[in-house]
Amino acid sequence: MAARPLLLVPMAPLLIVLLLSRVPPAAPASFLEPLEDLFPKSGTANATASSPANSNSSSTPAPASGGSATPPAPSAAPPPPPPLDPAKKKDKEEKEKQRQQQEKALDDAAREWGRAHGVVSPTNFTGSYKGMARDFVDAHNVVRARYGLPPMTWDKKVARHARRWATAIRRNCKLQHSGNQYGESIFLSHNNWNATAKDAVAFWCTEEAIYDKQTGNCTGGKPFSECGHFALMVSKGHNRVGCARVECVHGGVFVSCNYAA
Repeated sequence: MAARPLLLVPMAPLLIVLLLSRVPPAAPASFLEPLEDLFPKSGTANATASSPANSNSSSTPAPASGGSATPPAPSAAPPPPPPLDPAKKKDKEEKEKQRQQQEKALDDAAREWGRAHGVVSPTNFTGSYKGMARDFVDAHNVVRARYGLPPMTWDKKVARHARRWATAIRRNCKLQHSGNQYGESIFLSHNNWNATAKDAVAFWCTEEAIYDKQTGNCTGGKPFSECGHFALMVSKGHNRVGCARVECVHGGVFVSCNYAA
């Protein structure tokens, strides 16, 4: 009896049938995804997903394949400030040039006086030295602490007022107040240019002997000018100070300290 020929059944379909027969009715869709990869539907093989991979992904969509993300539009830059009026600009530059020339002339005159008297400026006639502002503040606050007063702080605006007056009086230094809106203490040394912030404050402290703490005035009916420098230092109404120091053309140091609430 002739043997029957074997029927060769394609293995792939048979395997698919066996696998599908074991899929439970409630099998998740993800279980079937590997099978879909074996037999992709027509026209979907190269499709790109448009939804995020999971709920935690960024809300910013990814760029399409082969593309690039579009950068956000830059924020509008603020408009440039209006140009300075040419006439005002020229006038400002001319005033600054004159100021520099005047200061140079004063420096040259002071150097000539210094050579004649064997005196040298420790600040090269700038008037300011490292730590000077701190010296003024600390010296004031040491005194204020003795009176139970809060410390003063340095104020640049107040210091600019003091600087303008000190510079204006530098050519012929004398004990003269500026008459500005601030309380003002002034000091003048002679001969050399070595007096410091601490020297000025120490001199004002000599007035403490005739200062009446209870009234804020001088004792013995003396005029306020005799104890006023010290009174300003320990005034309850002042909490800011700004000072300036200049080296006088003909020797000596002029100091102005201004006080404000």
